[in-house]
Amino acid sequence: MAVADASYFDHDQQADDRRATDTSLQSERRAADELLADEGAGRAADLVRNRRAEAERRLRAVRRDVDVRLAREANVLPEVSGKLEEVADSLANAASSLGGAPDTSPETAELLGTAGRESLTRAAEELADTAADVEAKADTAPPETIAGQLADIADGMADVTSTLADERHDVDRRLQRERGVTDRIIGQELEEVKAAIADDVRAGREQLHEERHVTDHKLAEERQHTDQAVDHVVDLIGEETAQHAAAERRAATRSEILRIVSHDLRGPLMAIGGAAALIQAHAPAGESGQRIVDWTLTIRRSVAMMERLIRDLLDVGSFEDGRLRVSAQQLDIRDLIRATIDSFAPVAAAKQLSVVAELPDEPVFAHADEHRIQQVLSNLVHNAIKFTAAGGRIVLRAAPTDEGCLVSVADSGIGIPERDLTSIFERFRRLEGNDRTGLGLGLYIAQWIVDAHGGRIWAESKVGDGTTIYFTLR
Repeated sequence: MAVADASYFDHDQQADDRRATDTSLQSERRAADELLADEGAGRAADLVRNRRAEAERRLRAVRRDVDVRLAREANVLPEVSGKLEEVADSLANAASSLGGAPDTSPETAELLGTAGRESLTRAAEELADTAADVEAKADTAPPETIAGQLADIADGMADVTSTLADERHDVDRRLQRERGVTDRIIGQELEEVKAAIADDVRAGREQLHEERHVTDHKLAEERQHTDQAVDHVVDLIGEETAQHAAAERRAATRSEILRIVSHDLRGPLMAIGGAAALIQAHAPAGESGQRIVDWTLTIRRSVAMMERLIRDLLDVGSFEDGRLRVSAQQLDIRDLIRATIDSFAPVAAAKQLSVVAELPDEPVFAHADEHRIQQVLSNLVHNAIKFTAAGGRIVLRAAPTDEGCLVSVADSGIGIPERDLTSIFERFRRLEGNDRTGLGLGLYIAQWIVDAHGGRIWAESKVGDGTTIYFTLR
């Protein structure tokens, strides 16, 4: 695990981060104030605009009704006024030519009494009837009578015209009053809108102030917690640094001791193995000599096992230190398989096992390190022999593939539970309840070597039916 530098949590950096946070917070608050002011003004403008549009719509409706009525009356008034003026002129001319008449006929008086309130069309008809009556009486009635009637008719026409002017004036005043009322309503609504907007803006500012107060409080608490966490992390990093340094010292000491012990042990082991070989070579004939040979074989097997354990320990140290190197070259894997079988033939025969190879006639090439791949095959065959009962069979196979070759070591041993098919490649991993010899490093080392060659290794097994270990090379 990599150890972080404690200077990363420098307090100056914390101060800079806090100042940057404060500056950012102030900028956000100013932007919020501006946005709130703009929003209030915008809402006021929208509300005023909506109220004014509604009032104008209502005013336009009222004005439209009045204009329609005035237009209806105006369409009639010019024509009637013209006719009335023509009649008045004609009557005035007739009155001046005939002379004044002292009395007015009952028909003319009736006409003048109703002309101010009746419609202009009916007044025109009555005037026409009166004119016809005047014309009919022109020969029999005195000129003064006809002139008086015509003068009365002219006066009535003037009254009608005056009445129409008064009505138009009343309509205009009524329309002006309605417009004044509408303007006052709009003004009141605008004042209410402005007051409501001011209340909303004030409430928004109060809420924003409260939220800012809460934010400042939370920020202060978070900063306090952050300071405590940083101090705790700094303490942990310091402890981890010390522990890591101690672990490195222990690892270096362990590796050094392991190398020294391995070197010192190999000398006595070589002496023991050499002595056992001499004893075996000088053993007498007969049954007693055979027992001596058997004892020496046991000694030599034990020496070979101890040498394997020492080599495995040294290899594990090399792997963990990253010092594993492979010297790859083009090889025929069949040759390595045959050499492995020859080296394990005496051990397999002593346990009454058969170790055979099933290989194709054509070469099976791979780009590999001869010594390391021989080590992988030896570890796999050694495990197969250890977990296969007497009378069993071990088969080594190799076949070319598109990317290189596939190698397998199959046995007819006890098998491996499915849950352990991946964990058997872990360091110091041994199956429960089985042979406790060895350190459980064989498959771990084999995986390291195969990975270094760019291949992969895996196991397939069924309890009671044996195990097959596969690995690929390129």
